[in-house]
Amino acid sequence: MIYFKEGKLLVESGQVRAYEYNKELFLEIGQGHTLWTLESELAEYKKQLKDKPFGNVLEIGLGLGVASRFLLSLSKVETLTTIELNMDVIKVHKEISKIRKGSKKQHIIINDSGLHHVCTTENKYDFIFLDFYEIIDEETLPLIADIVNNSKRILNVNGKIMGWFDPFTPDEFVEEFYELFR
Repeated sequence: MIYFKEGKLLVESGQVRAYEYNKELFLEIGQGHTLWTLESELAEYKKQLKDKPFGNVLEIGLGLGVASRFLLSLSKVETLTTIELNMDVIKVHKEISKIRKGSKKQHIIINDSGLHHVCTTENKYDFIFLDFYEIIDEETLPLIADIVNNSKRILNVNGKIMGWFDPFTPDEFVEEFYELFR
């Protein structure tokens, strides 16, 4: 048994479940794919993003919304549009948001793939944040590269693109990941 499952099941939709364990939230997608909200995760977002996000922000990937809440807390962020592929993740997030207080800023959540959205939207953004919660490797790097390259079309002048860097990324992919954003 996975330790967080000893906690309280808060919300469930399809194969997505949110648990509370030791006052922390855990999101389980299917069997074994787990995302969690921990102070260390929030600290990592703060460290990586700092005060860089501004204006109209696009976030690819939702999870429990830890990054979304952080982005919405920044004074320079006006609006946030989040793209999430898994509708059950969106449903669970909405239920969790009723429990936790959210921001008063505009937050639009769209059920779509990140790549499809950046290739088809006519909206423009000042800051794009790729919040993949996957280990960066030979399978995920090409998708990230496609999204970064296609995001440039919808980026306002002087806009920025950043990606979540998972600290567990194998060393051989670190430089290639960072190079995508230069």
